[in-house]
Amino acid sequence: MNYQVSARKWRPMSFPDVIGQSHVVQTLVHAVEGKRVAHAYLFSGMRGVGKTTVARILAKAMNCHQGPTPTPCAECQSCVEIANGQSFDVIEIDGASNNSVEDVRSIRETIKIGPAKGTYRLYIIDEVHMLSTAAFNALLKTLEEPPAHVIFIFATTEVHKIPQTILSRCQHFSFRRVPVRTITEHLQHIATQEAITISPHGLETTAKAADGSLRDALSLLDQIVAFAGKTVADHHVDTVLGNIPNELRREMLHAVVARDPARALEVVWAVGDQGGDLHRFLGDLVEDVRSLVVLKISPKSLERLGLSEVLNREEEEAVTALTVDDLQRVFEILTQTQDHLKHTEFPSYVLEMAAIKVCQLVTLKTTESESHTGVTKGVKDTKTTSQTRAPQTATREQAPRVSKPVAAPRPKAQVSADPKSARSEGSSEAAIPKGKEVAHKTPLSIDWAELVERVGVKKPNLASYLVRGVPIKVEHGIVMIAFSDNWDMCREAMARDDNQKYVQDVCRTLCGTAVELKFVRLAKSSEPVKTIGELSQERHEEQAQNLRDRTLTHPSVRMVLDEFGGQLQEVCEDRVQEGEPQ
Repeated sequence: MNYQVSARKWRPMSFPDVIGQSHVVQTLVHAVEGKRVAHAYLFSGMRGVGKTTVARILAKAMNCHQGPTPTPCAECQSCVEIANGQSFDVIEIDGASNNSVEDVRSIRETIKIGPAKGTYRLYIIDEVHMLSTAAFNALLKTLEEPPAHVIFIFATTEVHKIPQTILSRCQHFSFRRVPVRTITEHLQHIATQEAITISPHGLETTAKAADGSLRDALSLLDQIVAFAGKTVADHHVDTVLGNIPNELRREMLHAVVARDPARALEVVWAVGDQGGDLHRFLGDLVEDVRSLVVLKISPKSLERLGLSEVLNREEEEAVTALTVDDLQRVFEILTQTQDHLKHTEFPSYVLEMAAIKVCQLVTLKTTESESHTGVTKGVKDTKTTSQTRAPQTATREQAPRVSKPVAAPRPKAQVSADPKSARSEGSSEAAIPKGKEVAHKTPLSIDWAELVERVGVKKPNLASYLVRGVPIKVEHGIVMIAFSDNWDMCREAMARDDNQKYVQDVCRTLCGTAVELKFVRLAKSSEPVKTIGELSQERHEEQAQNLRDRTLTHPSVRMVLDEFGGQLQEVCEDRVQEGEPQ
């Protein structure tokens, strides 16, 4: 059988042929030229990056009949035997299967024998980290003072397992991962030489799948050609590598931009129907989003990211429509989902929920930030309120910064409405009650600020929806909240059975009685209305002012301020007892 796999057929035979390890090659070439070759080398790095290959090239450089030379002839008997693995002067040992003290003692005995044909006798020990501790100890003395004709070359993928006593006796070279572009160019060269037709995208996909290993890339190329023949299409590459088709990734990206959770779910289902690996699909999405974030910040980074100069429609759409903050939030959700997938028995469910979340995230970001501002603005604006309400102390005290308002007696129902003011229960819209129609016919009362705070403890998204609503009816065990057309998405989310039940439970806790929630559309009206967020803000302002007033009137506080001429800077709610500010 004359067939050779590409990894062997295209193995570098000289230093210039080595791919992606110029820092190692340059050092060894200069060492050979200057006759400064060390007696022991340690080559470390991931699989398939050229450690053993460089060791063999160094062996040829040292034993070439024209050498030592950095450019071995590859024609003399020594070079040919080393290339074919038949040289008596180059001994390759597998450290995984020859890791005992007896094996090392055997090496110590044979190194006394001079080279058979060449100038040097080289010992190449692969996976040297597999040697036992006793074997390493037995090698120490020999490694420190070997015979002049002996050179040791150790190769390992786990350098951290090598004892420091061994490391200190070797010159250590760290082999790097081969860049995707370098692997792609090498694969293109081989494809041209082998008359293989394959697209640049297919080559790049293969290079990425190799994860920095040139040998793995060549093995994958062989596998793809065996499957598709000499003419390789992109879908052949995806099939062999188990990749998710790019169309599905682009469709998911489009769903995020379009804020279409239904379409995102269809993509997840399509991946499952095709037998795709959900973990891999999620990893591809993370890579896509990361590339778009970098592209937004540095538009000139197309080449570094491995993207084409002309973005596809979905990429262009995402770069234009989404902000860096949007993309970073999507990235964060996807990476968190990766962790969740590792520990769940239902990966498809987890990915479905993540797909829905990222599609809604772009819409919710503004809502959440604005609602947070609406709920907390009263606390931050206490300075203005306190100065207008307490002019008698304005010259002595500055407005305090209140970290969180203290609980105060709940007011009467802040918004109540007569049933006649709303349309029939089957109607999708509710009119805003006139001032004369508002009546407190029952003792039902809701502290909107506390409701928002409690809802936001476990479901902050619901709190951001809730603050957009307008309470139009609070009586007879019924709470009706209306949303304008601009916030219809919030109404739909609140009306979901699970969300509605959760808010109803919170209301029942606050009111002490069962409450029925209804979420309707707000009828158009010229009269100004206050949302729950605005009512919460007013409540916080009132609480902040009450807290400040109580603090300023406390005898101990007044005494300290009068004695030292101080100013009230901050009132810490968590350190205030009933009637006892500190």
